[in-house]
Amino acid sequence: MQLNTLIDELIAKKLLPSNTQATTVLQQEANPWFITALIGISAWLSVILFLFFIFLTEVIDGAGSAITVGVILLAVTIFLHCLYKNRLFVSQLALALNLTGQILLIGGVAVADKNIIAAALLTWFLEIFLIFIYKDHILRFLAVLIATMAALVLLYEFRLYQGIHILIVLLAAGASWYWLRESDHLTDKMMTWLYQPMGYGFVMALQLVLLLSILSDMPDIPIITWWYSTIGLMIILIMLEIYILDGYDISMSAPQSYAIFISTVVTSLLLYQSPGIIASIIILVLGFQRGNRVLMGLAVIFLTIFIIAFYYYLDITLLMKSVTLITTGIALLVLRFMFKYMFPLTQRK
Repeated sequence: MQLNTLIDELIAKKLLPSNTQATTVLQQEANPWFITALIGISAWLSVILFLFFIFLTEVIDGAGSAITVGVILLAVTIFLHCLYKNRLFVSQLALALNLTGQILLIGGVAVADKNIIAAALLTWFLEIFLIFIYKDHILRFLAVLIATMAALVLLYEFRLYQGIHILIVLLAAGASWYWLRESDHLTDKMMTWLYQPMGYGFVMALQLVLLLSILSDMPDIPIITWWYSTIGLMIILIMLEIYILDGYDISMSAPQSYAIFISTVVTSLLLYQSPGIIASIIILVLGFQRGNRVLMGLAVIFLTIFIIAFYYYLDITLLMKSVTLITTGIALLVLRFMFKYMFPLTQRK
């Protein structure tokens, strides 16, 4: 049965409201994924030569011309998207030109004024504007990442290096809120279009920022006290655990709850210089709670990266690293059996 036919039947039986935003989203996703991918690729290929011409011209003409062309491209692509937002080829074409316009405008401002702070502020406000005005999932996802990088540049230029901890905690809190309220967002007029690109954007931005914690030996990366981030992420993880336990009607004073909270605190103390591991655990818990394999996959990938970095930077001998790995494995197996005993699965009938 076709998806549109199924939706029409559900509306006819009054099992699905005809005016719900979820209905619109489902109908727009009726095309097979490979058709959507081919149309998108063809749009990007069709604009490659034009983009090459623009970049070559702007390099020769200078910053002023780049700013002018960037503003024109942004205005035209916003108009095209609003007018032809349901046509995949035009929307992908507009997306490519929009990103080009952003690069030209921001790069032109940075070169013309020789002021990185002005360019970063422009980037931050531009991305916020585009998130609300440009209803495209890909652009909104990229806008979150670009705005996060702009915030990092501002913190670096103002030498507010420890402010990165506030940014990390805000991203983790935003990701948790977006995904825990997923069912409410589906029926909200504005959040239907925002929660997925913004939710995945917060997750990716959080993990990408925390990559700085394993690149601290590289030049131009300031010394940051990473255990501040670990404390903030530990608090968010405990609050997430309380929310999930409350959803299963498990008392906070139950032995199982104490075991979970104590394990979280002990793990955070042992990994006080590796906040990326705690952040990956938060995303993994969110993925399991929402049944979202994409979130779980992202969490596993970054968790692997952060664990490898953690053991690589341990200032101990290879023998002690091997002992640590063995001890960690045994501890995880013990925790698995403890939790299976504390949280027995209900018998299926």
